[in-house]
Parts: sequence; C-alpha cells; structure tokens
Amino acid sequence: MQPKHKVMKRFFRFTPIKLFTVSFVALAVFSIEACEAQFKTMAIPSQYQPSSADLAVYKQQSAAAKSGAYDLTKSLPQGYVTDGSVDYTKYLQQGINSNLNVVFPNFPVLVNHTGLALKSNSTVIFGDNSKLILSPSDVANYQILTLYNIQNVKVYFPVIQGDRKNHNGTTGEWGMGIGITGASNIEIYGPKISDCWGDGIYIGRTTKTSSNIKIYSAVLDHNRRNGISIVSVDGLTMENPLACNTEGTDPMAGIDFEPNGGADVLSNIVINNPVTFNNSKIGMAFSIWGMRGKIDKDANITIKNHIDDHSGNAFFYYGFRDNNSANSMNGHIQIINPTWKNNKVTFKNLGHPENGPKIDFSNVSIHNNRSGGDKDQPDSLDKLKRNFRNAKIAFH
Repeated sequence: MQPKHKVMKRFFRFTPIKLFTVSFVALAVFSIEACEAQFKTMAIPSQYQPSSADLAVYKQQSAAAKSGAYDLTKSLPQGYVTDGSVDYTKYLQQGINSNLNVVFPNFPVLVNHTGLALKSNSTVIFGDNSKLILSPSDVANYQILTLYNIQNVKVYFPVIQGDRKNHNGTTGEWGMGIGITGASNIEIYGPKISDCWGDGIYIGRTTKTSSNIKIYSAVLDHNRRNGISIVSVDGLTMENPLACNTEGTDPMAGIDFEPNGGADVLSNIVINNPVTFNNSKIGMAFSIWGMRGKIDKDANITIKNHIDDHSGNAFFYYGFRDNNSANSMNGHIQIINPTWKNNKVTFKNLGHPENGPKIDFSNVSIHNNRSGGDKDQPDSLDKLKRNFRNAKIAFH
C-alpha cells in the first residue's frame, strides 16, 4: 500500500474538473442563477428518506459482518474522548492498515484533511452512533474516505460530515466525502454524507476507470458542489439515492454526470428510484460533452423513476458546443418514468444534442407550480415533444 501522502497527491492529479469545464458549465446555467441567491435549505420530507424496510436487509448484513471484525476503538490512545473533538486520524488509519475487517468506534471521531484510506478485500462497518467529522482546514482538495485503486470492499452505513460550515479557505471545490477512483467491486450501504466542500460522493478514475460499483440508499445533504459526481465508471448500480440541498459552487446538482475528458467512461450505469430534492440549480445533470474526442465513445445509462422536487432545474442536458470539433458520441441514455415538480425550469437543453448519444424520455410527469422559469425553454410535456421531434432527444 502506498504511503498516505502519495495516495492523496496522485488522486488529485486525475480528479479536479478542468477550469474551462467549470467555466463553461457556469455560463450554461447562468439563466437560473437567480435561484442561488434565494436558496434556502429545506427539511427532507419523510417520503424521500430511506425507510426502515429498505435498510433492514443491510442492517442484517452489517450485524453479521461484525463477527470477528476488529474494533477500531482499540487503536485509539488511552484516555480517548467520545465527543468528536480530538483528531484520531493516524490511530484509525493504523487500525485499518493492520486489519481486513474493522468496526468504527460507536461515537463521533474527528479526522483531518488527509482522511482515511481503505484497502482491498476489506469490510468496514459503522455503528449506529459512528460518525466521521472533518476538522476545519483551508485545503481545496480532500477525501474523508478514500477508495483508491482498490478492489473487493464493502462499507456499511458510513456517516460523514464535511467542513463546509467552518471551512477556513475560499478556493477549490474538490472536498469529497467519499472518493472512489480506479476502484472495482465496491459496495456501499446506507451512506449519509453532508456538508462537504465539494461532492458527497465522487466516482472517477486513476490510470484505470472505476468498475462494478454498487451504492445503496445513499443520503447526500447540503454538499457544496454536487451530491454525487459520476465522472468515469464502467458498471455502476445505485438504488434509492437521495441528493438534496446542494448549493455553493457550480454546478450545484444533486446527481451530475460530468466526465473530464476522452479517457473517461460512462457505461453500464443503472440508477433506480433516485430522488433529487431542493438542489440550488439542478436536480439531475448530464454534462457529458467532455468525453467526446477523436475516438467514438458510447454512453449507456438507464435512470428509472427519477423524482425531482423543488430543484431550480429538474433535468439539465448539456449537449455539445459545436458540430465539428470531434466525433459524435454513441450509446443510449434512457430516462424512464421521471416525475419533475415544483421547479423554476423543468427541463433544460443547451448545445447540440445531435452529437450525443440517443436519449429517450419515457412516461414523463411534470407538475410545475413555481414562477420565474426560463422563457426560452419548454416547460410542459407537449412543448418538449414538439421541440425534440427530430433530434436525438425524444420524449415518448
């Protein structure tokens, strides 16, 4: 296993979004900028939160996995505190390095911006009262929990709180709750991630793309950039993710598909029953033009039963800047049974969708009773169908 400081340095060589990408996306969503100034966090309605029934089977798995697992409390120094006020990063990391299966202390613990790096072939379990709290810093880049170039890992019920409320710096946007890069065969159950300087969860690549990632019943609340950034992955299943109250720096999306470049992959992705609630700018965003290059690329993504409620823009499809700079993308994006409601802008498309993969919207339900929409964008299903009758985007 590489030394911790080298792991962190190499991770951020690959993950930061390019400056021109951020700038261009910022311009693209300028028309709904007003919603940020008026943004207020909202309590998450109970119907959107994971139910006890949803979590019961994962609780059973977690309880069974505790048998024989190492209690990381044993790695803490004598006289340790249980109120999350003392930094125990190095002690926790030592325990993780020395054991394949670990249980976090059943109380809040403070960690610093170097975070905790998991290792291959391990199981990590958080108790009912376990929580990782990030100590305030001024660093632009961090991951509180790192899954870097590892494989065969299960993580149960991680609770992670970032430092956005008392962050000491003003620059950067890459403070992640969980960073998954170049990892494979990863399963994460019931994560709760809030207040990160960047994204709640980031899924990307190193020299290889992440693959076979499964995330169940995630709750991502009040993170600064995105709830979830999906940058490069071959094989992703997400069940019942909830991304809400995202605000702070663009794109401010609940779930954002945003590859950095031509080496990235968006393939074999299925997201079932996602909820995006009260995100400042965008509920679900597809800004995939960055993956287009000299080599034809496929993007194969299926989203079922998406609900967006109260985000500034329910669904944002960022097409391509021009017709000529690179090859067209192939593949198929399917958005099945979405419900979009209480938005300023229901659906927004920019650029040239004809250069992207085919994208089909099936059985769309729109309930929009907010004012202040974009007059240049369609705000009803009939208008959407008329606007995209001959494009690669189709509404059925």
